[in-house]
Amino acid sequence: MKSNEAALHHAAEISAQIYNEPGTDAAYWEKYYKGTQELDKTGVNVDLGGSSVNNLADSMVAFGLVPGTANAVGVTYTVFGNLVRSQYPDLVPSITPADQIIDTSYLKDIAKQSAPSAVAVAAAKPTYKQPAETSRRIVGRRQWNIHFDPSKATFSPDTVHLLSQLSSDLLVAGGTVVEIHGHTDNQGDPRKSKPLSEARAFAVKTWLQHRAPVNFPDERIRVFAHGEDNPLVPNTSDANRAKNRRVEIVLRPAA
Repeated sequence: MKSNEAALHHAAEISAQIYNEPGTDAAYWEKYYKGTQELDKTGVNVDLGGSSVNNLADSMVAFGLVPGTANAVGVTYTVFGNLVRSQYPDLVPSITPADQIIDTSYLKDIAKQSAPSAVAVAAAKPTYKQPAETSRRIVGRRQWNIHFDPSKATFSPDTVHLLSQLSSDLLVAGGTVVEIHGHTDNQGDPRKSKPLSEARAFAVKTWLQHRAPVNFPDERIRVFAHGEDNPLVPNTSDANRAKNRRVEIVLRPAA
């Protein structure tokens, strides 16, 4: 269907007849089978294509079966499943782990019989383009208190869970470019605070790229170092200084 316009159009005609929704026709379904972009109420261009047609390469990338990719389907299920669980604990007291309900054996068997071409796999991988400076709209911002060893850019042992959560959130937020802003407190030599904040931001970038390099290519991530210049709270106590030693993630729509 993806490579055959006649088949795609015929499938859209069938969908129009089956769903019979007011105001929709074959052209409506065909548009979303192909995937499209539309402006939301805030003026941000968003990708619409939950019904988009996937070929074998698309599916293998989505389910993390191509080297360097993460299982975006499993991550999305887990993130939104936990969200529903937290909002409706009586109706959904728990969710089944993704690895217990997702069966990729069918895709793997097909790939053994007819492996997608390198061109198809390359086309299926996500691409990102930094937005122009004049249209760098923020679509998300969050502070992450990712702990580092004192005066170093190495992660503390208790940081793995936070990094995993960050990775999941960014995988779900497909179609965005990521800014990693590093910050320090005011302890130590101020001349070293900015290089240290940069090294810590790069440590986060490296961790994400090691986990899923296809989902976090260089063109998706930018690093910024602020040192001690932008504290959240006054550096007057250990607790406050801990809040200021942080990494801030800013999401912007990809161009």
